[in-house]
Amino acid sequence: MEAYLDSLLYRTAANDTFELLVVSDCDLPTWLGNATRLTVERYKAPTASGTGLVRTTAEVVRRHLRSHEPVEIRQITQPRWHAPGVLLGAAGSDVDVCTRASDSLFGEYRQAPSPARAWLANNVLGQSIYLSDRVFTPKYGGVTLPWWTRASLVVEERTVNEERFTPEAKPCEGLFDGEKNRVLTVGRVSRRKGIDLLLAVARRLDDYEFTVVGPADEETLVAEMDAASNVHHHPPVEYVEMPGLYTASDLVLSVSRLEWGGVSRAMLEGKAAGRPVVALDRESASNVADIVAPAEPPAIADAVRSQLDPEGYR
Repeated sequence: MEAYLDSLLYRTAANDTFELLVVSDCDLPTWLGNATRLTVERYKAPTASGTGLVRTTAEVVRRHLRSHEPVEIRQITQPRWHAPGVLLGAAGSDVDVCTRASDSLFGEYRQAPSPARAWLANNVLGQSIYLSDRVFTPKYGGVTLPWWTRASLVVEERTVNEERFTPEAKPCEGLFDGEKNRVLTVGRVSRRKGIDLLLAVARRLDDYEFTVVGPADEETLVAEMDAASNVHHHPPVEYVEMPGLYTASDLVLSVSRLEWGGVSRAMLEGKAAGRPVVALDRESASNVADIVAPAEPPAIADAVRSQLDPEGYR
């Protein structure tokens, strides 16, 4: 959410202002509170999940509209639960209702703990995104409108804040041990994010150093990383520290098996920071990455080597 809000402020007009509705007592990053065009409205509501989250979202939207007069209200997270809640909460008002989703929403059930329940949530309840006035969708991996909707489609550029992500950003210290062949991957430690592929690539490139920054979702993969001499795991960092991750590295490697249109945010951030990007050959990845490769360790290793050691590669 932080990255989306940062890029939203970057790519919209200077006189556009936004109100962020937060339904919890969570600690918000300092930069959000300091953003001059963004105000945060907090609402207390019972903790909920599933359809309870729909009801909570609807009630928060009603409460907000009783004391505010926004031009539009937009769902930006959890389309399967927040979208129907926003639609219900805004029913009967004059405010434009906008939803936001990518095509991956409808296929994310396969690896869920309860695939059948996730499929129903994504592909039945999730269809409510098309009941809005406008549907915002990313340029890469976006949705298409079904025949029955009256909504208009707004295709958003996949961008990052290029004032924040630059080649001049101060490098993060301690991310790597060496000073060359430093390969960065940003994402959860999971097979879904392709960390098993990264480990196989690292075994082929033992003179390269790999660092993965992100939450440790799968302990077996974390254990494999710990056992590898040239692979490090680094916990997540604050969003404002992200630019320094990229400038501390020589290359960004994206091996995630599930990204919007094959394009991860790390790929966009790495490019903005002036680093070469290697990614899996999926959908629109070649529009962003310097080189793409099939999801096979030998091919990925060759792609990495071609970018950091072109003479040796040839």
